[in-house]
Amino acid sequence: MISKYILHIPHDSTDIPAAYRDDLLLSDKELARELLYMTDMYTDDLYQLDGAERLRFPVSRLILDPERFDDDAQEPMAARGMGVIYTITSQLGELREKPSNTKRKELLDRYYYPHHKALTDMVDAAVAAHGECLIFDCHSFPGTALPYELKGPDEYRPEFCIGSDGFHTPPELTKGLLGFFEGKGYTVGENIPFGGALTPLKYSGVDKRVKSVMFEIRRDLYMDQDTGEKTPRYSQIKQDVCDAMEMAKKYI
Repeated sequence: MISKYILHIPHDSTDIPAAYRDDLLLSDKELARELLYMTDMYTDDLYQLDGAERLRFPVSRLILDPERFDDDAQEPMAARGMGVIYTITSQLGELREKPSNTKRKELLDRYYYPHHKALTDMVDAAVAAHGECLIFDCHSFPGTALPYELKGPDEYRPEFCIGSDGFHTPPELTKGLLGFFEGKGYTVGENIPFGGALTPLKYSGVDKRVKSVMFEIRRDLYMDQDTGEKTPRYSQIKQDVCDAMEMAKKYI
């Protein structure tokens, strides 16, 4: 049965395909550290919703970031060397040389466009079957701002961030999720430190039948950020996240 709920998990993978390893100008030790900084570790496990469709990007965002625009002219982060294909690290060091047009097209054709087509196809099917759908954009973020973010180290970073889109996120859904996590004793924020919610370009800003909301979990809640090991709170965090998504279903 086609579900009206879609879990989009874009930044969980640590896979660096062998064909592209030499493009990255980092030693194995440096790469392991960068993956720890930049990967939304464990999000493929933390976000669970019975019956929902799931779409996980198969390779690390260090290879290509599916949540950037494919055109650097449209992508604000491209000016920082973090467009769809990163050229700098989280620490503002050199990650790779600027890819040639041929390499860029190869990566987009292999990873970016198939991923977005799969997401669009899922949304098409859900809307056709149910007349609407809800995308959960599933993320985590480090407890302290990384240098690439160009934010101060003292910036407020709540334990849970709910990312909303003015067109695709019902205000009552945002309010309900913020209230849910506050009721559990967490600090919360809307679009702080990261904002927005992914919607396929086909539907973006034109079709309110497609709803979207972003979940962001501060990583120190569930993992040791230096080692990547799960903390004792991991199971409780996972349960609360799953309960929140289940609760969100009533808003569509």
